[in-house]
Amino acid sequence: PSGTNKMPSPASFDATSWLLFLAVLVNQSGRVMVPSLKTSVLADPDFGEPFAAVVGGLLSGVSIVCLGGKLLGAAFTDRLGGWLVLVTVFVMWLAATAGAIAAPTVDVFGYMWLLNSFAYTVTWGAAVQVVGAVYGEKERPAQLSKVASASRFGATLGNLFFGQLLSAGFAWRRVMMPMVPLQAALLLLCTYKYFTDSGLRASAAAAAAATPSAATRSKAKAAPAAEEASSPSALAAMASLDFWLMLLPKAMLFTYTQFFMNYIPQLLHASYGYDHGQAASLGGVAQGGSVIGLLVVGNMIYKGLAPGGKVKLVALLLAVCAAVPLALSLGPEVLPRPLVVPLAVLWGLAYALPFYIPPGEFAMQIGGKSATGLFSNLFDAAGFTFSALWNPWASSLAKDGDFRVVLLSQALFGALSLVAMPLCMHRQAARAASVKKVA
Repeated sequence: PSGTNKMPSPASFDATSWLLFLAVLVNQSGRVMVPSLKTSVLADPDFGEPFAAVVGGLLSGVSIVCLGGKLLGAAFTDRLGGWLVLVTVFVMWLAATAGAIAAPTVDVFGYMWLLNSFAYTVTWGAAVQVVGAVYGEKERPAQLSKVASASRFGATLGNLFFGQLLSAGFAWRRVMMPMVPLQAALLLLCTYKYFTDSGLRASAAAAAAATPSAATRSKAKAAPAAEEASSPSALAAMASLDFWLMLLPKAMLFTYTQFFMNYIPQLLHASYGYDHGQAASLGGVAQGGSVIGLLVVGNMIYKGLAPGGKVKLVALLLAVCAAVPLALSLGPEVLPRPLVVPLAVLWGLAYALPFYIPPGEFAMQIGGKSATGLFSNLFDAAGFTFSALWNPWASSLAKDGDFRVVLLSQALFGALSLVAMPLCMHRQAARAASVKKVA
């Protein structure tokens, strides 16, 4: 597994935490790069028409590629360790970004978008694996919130950055160029972290082998047994009702990430008259609600609540997720233009915590240190599968400027998640309380 089990002291600089933050932030900024440029590429006199003909299929292809990445991540992340996976990720990022900048045809550009998506896909599971391996049970919720906020912060910064460059008159190819040195820097940092962590693990193993006291041997044997006892087997966990009560809302809420990334700028441009740069920038503002949801609601409120309070907070946020897209579905004929972006910010604030934190905690709880990456990637794989089915349908409607039915589908997914996720959390809390009573 990645990292060591020694927790950083509160007074020290936590290099692991901040490197994970930066890796996920740059990863997510790259993820929104092509969607942010989509309207500009569609307006390109050479690329626009052929790109419009294939963009729906590419969106579906992106979801399928991401699904494949999640399944591969589920199979190998825990075995390889998160840092090695992140090294591989940034190698692919550099190839995808450079290839997209130089792409001579729409086909090549599409292939680079798919490689971009594959690189993005395995990053979250790798980050969660590092959190699960390095941090203790009490530290994990705060670290999850921090890394998840990096994802949303990266999406916000990416949309704002790319939107501002477009508004300044830069062509879409030049807008992508600043990502190359950022991705190269993260490749070097993750490579350094991988080799230094490997050296620390080798030194610790050699020291333990040199002085194997009876107490050390006893602890070494007891730790895996305790981990095994505290977590159900993977197959048993997947067969449980709680697994499906968490997986289904995770899959449905996954379409929110697709909507914010691929459709919010298009909605603002087609329905409310914003130009390409303004639409991309305001899409970033809407994504900013997710940052508030994780850093404020998640890190300052959620982590301090008792289990019952967490259930109630998640239920409230999911109720907002059902109500806001329903309001947005009324369209410009009913909804005044000044209300659209604030409502989108509120929606982003509401969905971020339920999307990231309860599924991450659930994956760590049932997976332990040996299978956290497996369950985290399985949840995301379900989301990409669902998105692969939803995206072509939504894209076909959005192409004609019809967002009403798409937004109604988002309201429905919020309502269904409102039933399933809090129920799963309530059942898990009740089970944990009963175990404590017995103990």
